[in-house]
Amino acid sequence: MNRLANWRFSHVRLPVGSGADGGTSIDQALDRLARFGLRAVVSMELTAAEQAPIWADAVAREAVRSAWHALAKRVQDHPACLAFELLTDPDPLDTLSADQVIALGGPRLSAMGARRTPLPGATAGRAWSGLASTLLGAIREAGARQIVIVNAPQGDPASFAHLRPVGDPDRDGISYGFRAFAPVAFTMQGLDHGDDPIRPSPSPLIARGSADHVTAQPDPGGDARGPVSYPGVFGGERWDRSRMEAWLAPALQFRETYRAPLYCGSFGVSAGAPRNGQLTWLRSFLGLCRHNHIGWAYAGYRDARFGLVCESGPFATLDRYRNGYRLDYDLLGVLQSEA
Repeated sequence: MNRLANWRFSHVRLPVGSGADGGTSIDQALDRLARFGLRAVVSMELTAAEQAPIWADAVAREAVRSAWHALAKRVQDHPACLAFELLTDPDPLDTLSADQVIALGGPRLSAMGARRTPLPGATAGRAWSGLASTLLGAIREAGARQIVIVNAPQGDPASFAHLRPVGDPDRDGISYGFRAFAPVAFTMQGLDHGDDPIRPSPSPLIARGSADHVTAQPDPGGDARGPVSYPGVFGGERWDRSRMEAWLAPALQFRETYRAPLYCGSFGVSAGAPRNGQLTWLRSFLGLCRHNHIGWAYAGYRDARFGLVCESGPFATLDRYRNGYRLDYDLLGVLQSEA
């Protein structure tokens, strides 16, 4: 934490579970952050399996609503508590019935709209918008006035096309979030294809991910040609800064339409990708964030895949980590230049 403060980073993301309101670990973490002048985005991190009952079961929904109410009430006055992230990676079902969407708080469709075949993602967007409004209400009922971050379904900027605004951004302090790992064929090169590197296992404080199940692949990215750099062609498309800007466009359009701030809660490129491409991708993305006034948090501090610090795993022997701190100084420099 002392390093992060000295490097001019302002905050970390603090993942918690839905049962975290009764423990003291959150208080201890916030106390430690405050001692170093850092703040935290407190984020509820539930796997897709843990989320599944929420979309169809009123009891499960109430449990999450109550958890947010208790958590917000507990930490709202702590000086290190910067914001609340409702769900790190919302994964609403796109197969919910109209009644289930309404039960989640989603808007009722007009008679004409109900007769149309919904576009892929539209039902999920309405469902998550409704539940997010309910969770926001629980936080505000607790008296907390911190910023609340509503992530797009699956963290995908394209999902903003189906997201409804939750409250008023100016009055209610709402920001909207996404994650950036596109194109996956580039950013996930060298990772075990059986792992889901986009959803790292929760770890205390800023360590987001585990080295225990990361393995290198002889065929990085699944491309028969071997490693492919950025800019480059992936899935028949050339990816460069312009393509990345087009990928981000739905989020930018949402922001312009609803005057809603944006926040990228996780991004990065695997250490298994070609080095020059990794740093170029990061500069491209962070340049877009700077140009469009998007706040961000990097994917990992101590992590076997994306970490600034790498102490174990298949990439730990790379030259970039061969120093006393196991620190990727070039990656740090790119992040610091945009901090």
